[in-house]
Amino acid sequence: MVKKLDSYLKYDPKNENVTVAVAMSGGVDSSTVAYLLKKQGYKVFGITMEVWTSGSACSTSIDLSDAKKVCDDLGIEHHMIRLGDEFKDIVVDSFVNDYMEGRTPNPCMVCNRYIKFGRLVELGLSHGADFIATGHYAKIENGLLKIGDDPNKDQVYFLSQMRKENIKKLMFPIGDLEKPQVRELAELLNIRVYAKKDSQEICFVEDGKLGEFLNELTDGKATCEGEIVTTDGKVIGKHRGVSFYTIGQRKGLGISYPTPLYVVQIDGKKNRLIVGNNEELFSSYLIADKINLLGCEMIEDLKNMKLRAKTRSRDKFHPCTVKVLENDKIKIDFTQEKVRAITPGQGVVLYNYDGEVMASGFIVK
Repeated sequence: MVKKLDSYLKYDPKNENVTVAVAMSGGVDSSTVAYLLKKQGYKVFGITMEVWTSGSACSTSIDLSDAKKVCDDLGIEHHMIRLGDEFKDIVVDSFVNDYMEGRTPNPCMVCNRYIKFGRLVELGLSHGADFIATGHYAKIENGLLKIGDDPNKDQVYFLSQMRKENIKKLMFPIGDLEKPQVRELAELLNIRVYAKKDSQEICFVEDGKLGEFLNELTDGKATCEGEIVTTDGKVIGKHRGVSFYTIGQRKGLGISYPTPLYVVQIDGKKNRLIVGNNEELFSSYLIADKINLLGCEMIEDLKNMKLRAKTRSRDKFHPCTVKVLENDKIKIDFTQEKVRAITPGQGVVLYNYDGEVMASGFIVK
């Protein structure tokens, strides 16, 4: 039985005067949120963004259909918002450009800032909503983003680039549940998508077809071969295009060498893959830019905070200190241990010791 089940289904007459737009993806999380909010007495409508129409949709035709069907089941309005041009210009183009320049992009963080928690929030409010609700495993406490209770889903990592002013308009109704509990709750409520699989990792690229996707959008440049070079300058093989590799990768290099080698650097300008031993993947610091402040007003405030960093969503917390550099870049020094496979293009998120997000940025080196 889902913990505190009764509290999720409890009707409150005070909610009748509050209108909530639920960002509906067609999945179990957002569908459950819509059901719960209606049960709790809120005025609810669904809003879905269609953002990629080249055949690899962010919300596939099946997802879009499911979102509409769930809204029909609930007897609530469903609004389709088409943001394809903006999504391509802001998310897809930067995604492709990052790969071509030797970075490993994080498109979800970009999308959440400008599209999902940018334009979608604006449009939801313009349709009469007081709040926007989503199915993210996250919390809002003290006006700050905070990690939800599911230890396997730190989704605030991906939300951490959103604009601070939009947080006050958001609701995360399942932030204190874990995924199995949400599925159980959805089944009890007879939600049609309770058993639906989770969405794929990159929503606009079909699983296993990143190479084809990049090739199509770069007119074949993504498969431009180049040299694989050791850290001491020895050429030991050929790669099939730097966009197919990431920092820390060992498998799939297509090289033979007496000792295990890993990708330690990607040189997009020279079209080179630099490989080395595992020890060369560890670093005591990183540099980040595009700093988004959520838990403080000025970037200099980060210098005096007790912080922990994550360099990927499933990373553990790394105690750290922050130095402010020129051009609003920051240097994050890890104070207890070196961190493996720090990857340019990926996000770095700074948390306090209560799990609240203080700031985030993108790794430069």
